[in-house]
Amino acid sequence: MSETMRNFWVGMFVLASLVVLATLMVWFGEVPDWLQTSEWNLRITGVRQLSGIEVGSEVNLNGVPIGRVKAIDFADPQHPDRGVVVVCGIKEQFYVPTDSVAHLYGATLGFGMGHVLIIPKTDGPAAPLPKTDAVIRGFAKSAISELISKESIDSVERTIAGIGELASAAKPVAENLADLLEQRTIDEVDKPGAAVGGITANVATVIERLDRFIANLDKILGDEQVRDDVKLAVSELRRSAQSVRDTVDVWNSESRKLAENLNAGIDTTEEHLDSSFTLLNQVLENLDDSTRSLVTAMRNIEEGHGTMGLLVRDERLYEAAVLAVQRFSAVMANLEVITGKVRDDGYITVGQAPTGLLRKRFPIGARAAGTE
Repeated sequence: MSETMRNFWVGMFVLASLVVLATLMVWFGEVPDWLQTSEWNLRITGVRQLSGIEVGSEVNLNGVPIGRVKAIDFADPQHPDRGVVVVCGIKEQFYVPTDSVAHLYGATLGFGMGHVLIIPKTDGPAAPLPKTDAVIRGFAKSAISELISKESIDSVERTIAGIGELASAAKPVAENLADLLEQRTIDEVDKPGAAVGGITANVATVIERLDRFIANLDKILGDEQVRDDVKLAVSELRRSAQSVRDTVDVWNSESRKLAENLNAGIDTTEEHLDSSFTLLNQVLENLDDSTRSLVTAMRNIEEGHGTMGLLVRDERLYEAAVLAVQRFSAVMANLEVITGKVRDDGYITVGQAPTGLLRKRFPIGARAAGTE
């Protein structure tokens, strides 16, 4: 390769490098003032704590890039606590409304470069800021705080506070639980004066007692004589239960037979009573006929007919006969009342056993219910 050609390629490489360098300077804001297009300065004041914003950080208006940060300095070098001033270079073709505020966001999670976001306070039209000595207020913001709302942060804080209160309230319970689970042997608890010293039984003591009980029970049940006695007791209990079951079966059977015999006896008694009332009815009919005949005879005697009439003329004999007839009439009237009640009811109650098994009423047949 000739020297001329070599010089040509070296020159082309240098030119390409300058182009790349210029492009990178434009991208990252490191463009010298003499290469920059016309801009006007916007001062952002009121920022107390600034982090992540550097010279060259992008300035956006509602998301549109309109310039870059040109300088960062103290508002009063003698009083650094008064905050900083951020000077932004805004491209000439852009305007910033007078009611705007600036939010300064640092690098998210510490990576990259921060940016400045200018936000108008109102949605309507507003007069633009003058391009000389333009000043707006700024506020340091965090991208993470924008993602998490204040309500969520307050809720988390309240939750943490509640957890703290719960932990404080649970502390006495935890102390009591620790005291309850503390290792305390039976010997320590049963020692004289242990209760006065505050040593009382707890879960560990109960578990130890239960363990001893199980060990003693296992020892007792492990004895062959005890096992034989238990088997014998279970066998006797089984035989007793079987005997009680047989007794109950016999009782049920005998009770059933007794009830059947009582019912059969009641039926037989009902038949005998029905026959007896039939005969009683016939007797009453004959007695009624006799009474009528007697009344007729007495009437004849009263009139003086026949031998008895002559006897009746005797005043004392007559009075005695009249008195006898009156008493007999009264007896017949009472008997007729009783017979009428039986006829009206249609039954007669024989009786009632104390156990309630024998209680029956016997109906009276039509042939034995009334008289003429």
